[in-house]
Amino acid sequence: MSNDNQNLSVAVLGAAGYVGGELLRVLTTHPNVGEIVATSRSNPGAPWGAVHPALAYERARTFSDASPVEAAQGADVVFLALGHGESSSVMPEILATEPRLVIDLGADFRLSNEADYKTHYGDHPHFDLCETFVYGLPEARRSQIKSATRIANPGCMATASELTLLPLAAAKILPERSTVFAVTGSSGAGAKLRHTTHHPYRAANMFNYKPLAHQHEAEINRLLGEVAGRSNTTRMIAHSGPLVRGIHATAHIVCDKTRAVNVPELYKTYYDAEPFTHVLDAPPALSSSSGVNHAYLHVTQKGDEVLVTCVIDNLMKGAAGQAVQNMNIALGLPETAGLTAAGFFPY
Repeated sequence: MSNDNQNLSVAVLGAAGYVGGELLRVLTTHPNVGEIVATSRSNPGAPWGAVHPALAYERARTFSDASPVEAAQGADVVFLALGHGESSSVMPEILATEPRLVIDLGADFRLSNEADYKTHYGDHPHFDLCETFVYGLPEARRSQIKSATRIANPGCMATASELTLLPLAAAKILPERSTVFAVTGSSGAGAKLRHTTHHPYRAANMFNYKPLAHQHEAEINRLLGEVAGRSNTTRMIAHSGPLVRGIHATAHIVCDKTRAVNVPELYKTYYDAEPFTHVLDAPPALSSSSGVNHAYLHVTQKGDEVLVTCVIDNLMKGAAGQAVQNMNIALGLPETAGLTAAGFFPY
């Protein structure tokens, strides 16, 4: 374990998945990261590039078969990109190794209400640990992240939905009930093959899933309710679309309180100092967010109606990129370190 921020030792648990691959892609070029231990139960000993084509040039580095606790030993930062429920089962042992920072990219530590957790995810073996994790949406929780040693990275659909509504919640003009319509790509379902991610089914198809029951609603309502200072009910109407990467989210809000407010300017002011969240003068194309940690928004106002669009890459700002952004903030590094590469188009 290093004593400074110049040569950080990092462990990535579950590194063979899509999110794990994006973490490796970003961390390999991060100016403050040295050793990277990348674990995989399914591909021990395999070169990173054999699993992640974007890392084909990484011929020497291979996946470790170390257990989560073994990989965490001596690491400054531990990223957990494990399957649901796996982080909570090993977290006490990982924390006992005393890393400087733990960032969980699963849903295990995002909620503070155990009943909500049980409703969406089932039982939790160590729910008492949830209150020790900071919810890692920088645009809302930067001050807490700065002193955090344990961070729960937000969900990808939650990130897009929260960014569409956050300025309204902070200004206390978000209605108690709101709706976000969101379309996500197939990579959001993970690397394991499912019927709904099989190419013949997904390529020219679009469908609604988890109607009125999406698990990310709980974290959305928790955050926006805390920011607004009152209860919040946001419905996220989630759809799977014929794309691989990205989330396109649109919020429609009707509220008399917005009549007296220039809402587009409100959003521009709120996000003005944010390095990765930008309010544009025209609706953003989803392709503009591909491969980068940036979120792009557009706001239209007409009377008491407001329409907000947000696009992000589900694997970057929705997962790995935001996790590295949180690492940078928590360790006092430049917030944009390792995250300045441009995206790609066409893709």
